Amino acid sequence: MTLKEYSSVLIALDLINHPAILLDRDGAVLAVSGKASKVFDSEFSVRGRRLYVADGQSRTKLEALLDRARLVSDKQVPSVSHLAVNRASRRPIVVEAILRSSGSSSLPCDVSLVLLLTDLDEMPVISRASLMEVFGLTPVQAQLASLLAKGKSVEEIAREMNISPGTARNHLKAVFLRTATRRQGELVSLLSRLR
Repeated sequence: MTLKEYSSVLIALDLINHPAILLDRDGAVLAVSGKASKVFDSEFSVRGRRLYVADGQSRTKLEALLDRARLVSDKQVPSVSHLAVNRASRRPIVVEAILRSSGSSSLPCDVSLVLLLTDLDEMPVISRASLMEVFGLTPVQAQLASLLAKGKSVEEIAREMNISPGTARNHLKAVFLRTATRRQGELVSLLSRLR
């Protein structure tokens, strides 16, 4: 696969909010998406063509995963594993590893492992336009729902939107109605599924 073809795959993954790293059977990094490179810090990065993990326990788990990638047979079906890359100064990075068999045609022939990254310190960005389109929310309701999904309280949202807490609660009731939810936790859970 060419660099241009890798780029196309990674751009597509970035567009659907899946920061990704592609690795070969030996664990060498073939390509890194733009969003994945933004997750890197002093405790998790690519050095040379290898993933660098500062935390010893996380590094051991990653090495075990890479060993499994080397040992996979043509007859095995693709599988998914999860691991957390612990960081001393921040929340962990969740790695969803898609391990393919060498006979699988679902991925380019030299890609053995796709790592999808979730940085638990990153706040989800939910498009107001998406909220308006999917649920029929007004711009104000979409803004309120977006801020709620970022973990803000109704009082904080009211201050940020320059409205009274009572008006914010009325907008929230309308959002509940349009999203078929009844509680803030249920609404946030629903919104977290949007990308």
